[in-house]
Amino acid sequence: MIDEIKGLILFMTRIPAGNSKSDFEGIAKYFMLMPLVGTLISLFGALVAILMSTLGITSGNILGTIVLFTLLYVQGFHHIDGLADYGDSWMVQGNARKKLEVMKDVYIGIGGFIFVFFVELVSLFSISYLFETNGIIIFVKYIIIIETCSRLGLLSCACCGIPSTEGTGRFFVKRTNESHLLTGLLLSLSVSLLLNIPKLGALCSILAVFVGMFFAWKCNNQLNCVTGDILGATAEISRMILLISVIIAAPLIS
Repeated sequence: MIDEIKGLILFMTRIPAGNSKSDFEGIAKYFMLMPLVGTLISLFGALVAILMSTLGITSGNILGTIVLFTLLYVQGFHHIDGLADYGDSWMVQGNARKKLEVMKDVYIGIGGFIFVFFVELVSLFSISYLFETNGIIIFVKYIIIIETCSRLGLLSCACCGIPSTEGTGRFFVKRTNESHLLTGLLLSLSVSLLLNIPKLGALCSILAVFVGMFFAWKCNNQLNCVTGDILGATAEISRMILLISVIIAAPLIS
């Protein structure tokens, strides 16, 4: 079990967790732990934010840029690639087979560029705004719960998606079921309790589940499956949506 969990961390992040001999079938058994993988990634962003704040950096744009880059770097830019591929497929007119072929090619089209540019730019500005309007401790709590729940959105998409016939994503989609999603939801809620933001954590968790369901439903209908690229895109878009939601909801439910 430990080896398979290490394999999940190694596959989903750049964190040096040692070596793992587990295959994707074994790793997929513990895909319900994805919210905690998001928590682990968020800790690096939180530490960078605390360090920069301690050094007296008060510019939200600078801090937001570096925090977002840290989060993307620690996850190995996996989901950025998926977001770009999904954006390309979104803009293609044609059947499911044509859209999947576009997702598999090595080129980035205008659809992929715009998706990455828009999603990450909104995320950057949102992180900057949260830093400028909150103390560093509250800001760090927001980053942790948002990154945790963005992976819950990914898990929800995998649970509701139809597995593709090829690609590594099919192992996770095929293996994930309702009990895994429930476990992931409970893990996300537990993180929010530890952070002492239970109401905001419940909001982010429930929203993330519905975002994942929506993308699974859309891709099941348009592509006849959910691929690894779609899971990655769901995580990135979930982060953006959750950031905006926290900006709107936090003053009302704090």
